[in-house]
Amino acid sequence: MIIEVQEQDYSAEKTTDFSIYGTIMHNLNDYYYFVQVVKYQGFTKASETLGITKSKLSRRISELETRLNVRLIQRNTRKFTVTEVGQQFYEYCLKILEDVNSAENFIQSTLSDEPTGLIRISCPVALVEMPVGQMIVDFMQKYANVRIDLLATNRRVDLIEEGIDLAIRVRNTRLDDSDLIMRELDAWEHVLVGHPRLFDHAAIPTTLEQLEALPSIGFHSPKAMWTFQKCDEPNIFHDIEFQPRLKTDNFTAMKAAVLKGIGIASLPRVFVHEELKQGALIELLPEWHLPKGVIYIAYTSRQGMLPAVREVLEHLLSSFKALKIDS
Repeated sequence: MIIEVQEQDYSAEKTTDFSIYGTIMHNLNDYYYFVQVVKYQGFTKASETLGITKSKLSRRISELETRLNVRLIQRNTRKFTVTEVGQQFYEYCLKILEDVNSAENFIQSTLSDEPTGLIRISCPVALVEMPVGQMIVDFMQKYANVRIDLLATNRRVDLIEEGIDLAIRVRNTRLDDSDLIMRELDAWEHVLVGHPRLFDHAAIPTTLEQLEALPSIGFHSPKAMWTFQKCDEPNIFHDIEFQPRLKTDNFTAMKAAVLKGIGIASLPRVFVHEELKQGALIELLPEWHLPKGVIYIAYTSRQGMLPAVREVLEHLLSSFKALKIDS
């Protein structure tokens, strides 16, 4: 079948389309600039981060306000304030930029079957040493095109400010970051452990009071004390004060000393998981619990998350789940 199509002049339509596209791109740039200014609460730090002059950035925001015919930011030499409509517009801009980022990530994921790129992860020092460090190594063996910057730190990082993709944190209560998504990885549970050699000439303790007679390892603190909670009676607590033979704030040094029979110590269960499983260490008084917390992994949003970040997130979740099953 032959269909006859009349020739038409599309030049005017094309010109209009290109003009619209140009306006859209210009708007996106200004939206991005506006988001950075609000995020960094001022023009100085935002301009440094963006790599443009403060005057140019200020001019672009002023042009945006003129185009929208609304005041987004109240500013003078002493004060910086986002207006109410500016704050609402900021939320819309975040969503727009996130959608653009998601679209680009979709293209990247369809062009590549395998995760690529740089992932930045922060994690408490003790968990990097065991087991997170090993989990990350296992992941990188599987994905050769992924690079990982693993920041071992006990301070609270700002994910947006420091460009962190995933942050592993330990808390006794639920995290209070309302703007973050939190996924539980595992319980942060301490166990009192000792090496079997330590009990070659002494009985394994059956009461809390018997712990005081054993050599011990503890943190640097004015008073060394373990607080125990009865497993079947959660409202019963008992404090045991002890005099450490070795004082250190490093879990690796503590574990090394325990494995040499220097003394008993309270260590994170995930840190001695393998040794307990193999019988290299003994859990003392398992009917009593030391204080518990929760290990979380936090991130800003799953929307727009790079495929590589999503993969390592799922890898960490499944790896911690395997630890629970294996316990």
